[in-house]
Amino acid sequence: MARLDIGGPGGDGWQSWDIKDGRDARKLSGIADGTLDAIRASHVLEHLPRAEVMPTLREWWRALRVGAELRVAVPDFDLIVNAYQSPQAGELPVEAWLLGGQVDEDDQHRSLFNEQKLTQLLGLAGFEVLGRWDGDPSCLCACTPCSLNLRAVKRTRQIAPVRALTDTCAVMSLPRIAWTETMGATVTACRRLQIDFVRATGVFWGQCLTRTFEEIIRRGEHDWILTIDYDSVFDEQDVLALRSVADAEQLDVVCPLQIGRDRDSCLMLLDDGTGNPRREMPASDLAQPYLQPLWGHFGLTLIRVEALKRIARPWFNSHPDEDGGWGDTRTDEDIHFWKQARAAGIKMGVTPRVRIGHLQLMVTWPGPDLNPIHQYLPEYGRQGRP
Repeated sequence: MARLDIGGPGGDGWQSWDIKDGRDARKLSGIADGTLDAIRASHVLEHLPRAEVMPTLREWWRALRVGAELRVAVPDFDLIVNAYQSPQAGELPVEAWLLGGQVDEDDQHRSLFNEQKLTQLLGLAGFEVLGRWDGDPSCLCACTPCSLNLRAVKRTRQIAPVRALTDTCAVMSLPRIAWTETMGATVTACRRLQIDFVRATGVFWGQCLTRTFEEIIRRGEHDWILTIDYDSVFDEQDVLALRSVADAEQLDVVCPLQIGRDRDSCLMLLDDGTGNPRREMPASDLAQPYLQPLWGHFGLTLIRVEALKRIARPWFNSHPDEDGGWGDTRTDEDIHFWKQARAAGIKMGVTPRVRIGHLQLMVTWPGPDLNPIHQYLPEYGRQGRP
C-alpha cells in the first residue's frame, strides 16, 4: 500500500514526503499515474502561492488511483476571523494561524481557505468531497482549533453497465427544423437502453408534451417518462445515472444540472426549505445526491408516471405578470409544471451527479491578438460586436 504523507513525518503506514528532504508537494517526481492508495496533506496548501494550489491538487489527483482518498487540512480563515473577534483573541495564536510560524523560509502562509473555497477547488481538480476527518497524534496541525479537515476521493466518470430501461418512454417536442446533434444523442442512447422514443412536432411545446404524456398514461406500458429538449446533449450514462439517483432517493421527478441558453448559470431555482428561493448555495452541496428545487428544466428529466397522475392539470400553462405583460415575473409553461408538482407533494430533485450539455448559437470573432472572442446572439443584438 502506497500512502503519502505530504509535509508530515509519515509512520504508521504513511511515507513522508517533505520539502526538507527535497521532495516538493507540487511535483510528485518518480510517482507514476494512478499508483497511490492515499495522500494526506496537513497544513501544506496554505504555504503555496494561490496560482500553484490548483496545479498541485491536479498533480495529487494524477498520482492517486481511482477511488483513493485524499485528506487535506488547512487553516480555516472563517474560524480564524471568529477567533480574532472573540474575547479570547489575546490568548490564541491568531497571527501564527493566519501567517504561519515563520521559523524558516518555508513556514510562510501564502493562501487563504474556508470550506466553500476548498470544496470548490477539490471539485475542480476532479475530487468528490466526502466530509470531514479528525486529526490524530501523527498529524498535530490537523488537531488545532483553526483546522479545516476535508476528505475527498478521486473520481472518474463512472461507466455503469448498460442495461435495458424498457419501463421508460422518452418524449421530445421539437420544431420542424432541429439540431441534428441532439437527435443523434437521443437515438443512440434510446437504442442502447432499449427505450421507446416518441416525438411531437408543433408550435406549442406544452401542448405537445401534454398529448404525449396522456398517450403514455393511456397505453399503460411504461413506469417512467424521460423528457428530452431538442437542444440537449447527453448519452446513455447520463440517463442511467438519473435513474440510479431516482431509485436510490425515491424521487418522482429528477433532472440534471444544465446551463441555460445565452447565460452562464444553471436552469434551476433551489428551495431554502420553506418554499422560498435559496440565494446562496455552498459548494459542499455539489457533493449531495440531489438538491430540492422550486423549479428545474426538461432538458433531460425523468418523471414517474404514477406521480404524474397525481399532478393537477393543466400540467403546462403560462401566466402573464400582474400587469398582464410577459416580463421577468411571468410564469412559463415549464415553471407551471414544477409548481403543480410541488403542490401535489411530488418528491423532486436536481442532481449534481449528472451534468448535460446545451446546444446554442454563438458568434465567434477574431480578437485583436487573433484569440477567439465568443458572444451570445442576444448580446450581439443588444450591443453589437464586442
